[in-house]
Amino acid sequence: LEAIEQRFREGSRVQEEVKQLRRGIRIVYADENPGFHIDVTPARAINGNGEANGEGKLEVPDRVTGWKASSPIPYSNWLQVASAQEISLESLVVAKSQRMLDAATQDPLPHYQDYIDQDPLRATIKLLKRHRDEWAIKTRSADTRPISAVITTLATHAYLDVVKESQAKPLAPLDAILEIVRRMPQHIGQRGSDCYVCNPADNGENFAEKWNRPGEGQGYRQAFAKWHADASASVSLGLESFESNDSFAEAVKKNFGIAPAFITAVNNEIPANWTMPGRPDGTTRNSASMGSLFGGASGGGTSQSSVKPVGRLG
Repeated sequence: LEAIEQRFREGSRVQEEVKQLRRGIRIVYADENPGFHIDVTPARAINGNGEANGEGKLEVPDRVTGWKASSPIPYSNWLQVASAQEISLESLVVAKSQRMLDAATQDPLPHYQDYIDQDPLRATIKLLKRHRDEWAIKTRSADTRPISAVITTLATHAYLDVVKESQAKPLAPLDAILEIVRRMPQHIGQRGSDCYVCNPADNGENFAEKWNRPGEGQGYRQAFAKWHADASASVSLGLESFESNDSFAEAVKKNFGIAPAFITAVNNEIPANWTMPGRPDGTTRNSASMGSLFGGASGGGTSQSSVKPVGRLG
């Protein structure tokens, strides 16, 4: 630890001082909140691990307790296998049937590859981590916010649960995300008074070990519970009806830090005869445009009072 700290102090072209971590150092490259930084942790293979290039089980130095288990590549492999599993979505069946019935007039399905890159699991994790960062700023909980490894591990376990159950009962996309978030706490292990969120590839690595530290551990547990409740409410925004697209976009920005221009871009990708996100059922881009031009029933939020809110927003 002393050697890598000295090396980076000599060779890093950054303004801020290199910061000591319990298991490494932090090099800060930008002072935005949240800023951009790199954490560097040295590691060595455990006795009996003859693999090279960081493969297999490793251990890392801890300034307080000594060497600790860590298996990043096996963990990454577990994530890769999990992300290849697919949730059965009912909207795909509905959309296919609709295209067959109305092929001449049905708009093509929107393509969201630019927004949810790689796969649904990683997209959900990215969404949750982005929410975590915004929540930490809003609640001034940066020091106790859930770490990425905890969120990723719990979300992946929950994702695999949803994959399995969706084979018998397909889910709408938003329902699938809501179910993933809801199930996350179910995968927090308990042994006596200690909490465990272990690396599935190495039970010796507990990502929630801070939760068990005397004195400060309770703060980490409470922070996770508060963040999870807030995340559940935030993801449920798609079930609510807002007065306008602008108010929906503002709510998304507040919870996820996503600019209104992004929401507008997504809305523009949705076929013009589909209900808009965060709007009452039947409020499509077509009806909203006509209302603004001619003052029809869809022109304002109050005129929609007789319209039944959408039950589920895919």
